[in-house]
Amino acid sequence: MKKAIKEALRLSANLWNVDQNLVKGNDCRIDAVIMAKRFFIYYLYNFVEINHSQMKKYVHGINHSTSIYHVRQLNKQLDESYDIKHKFQILLEEMSSYSLYGAEYEIKKRELEQIKVELNKLRK
Repeated sequence: MKKAIKEALRLSANLWNVDQNLVKGNDCRIDAVIMAKRFFIYYLYNFVEINHSQMKKYVHGINHSTSIYHVRQLNKQLDESYDIKHKFQILLEEMSSYSLYGAEYEIKKRELEQIKVELNKLRK
């Protein structure tokens, strides 16, 4: 999961052409930095399922109410702006290659499917 979070930070910063450290910090008010931070927070909240109170581990100096605000603002912007929606779609496409559960999850899933097939054979 750490690798996926780092990649989400990198992609968010790259999409808006800003430094990753500015995205992780909470002291820059440049529009592009704020948008990159919103992408990052929104992704963590909605796709990695990190709650607002835990967001301070990933964005220094942020509190839960600021995290909520950024998620709500990006929700509005995704509905209103094609450009923002398109950039976020790029982020999602790039992040689709990262399994949040890791390779072990996929192995266990396949093992469970094999066991299920074997159980069905025994029932017959």
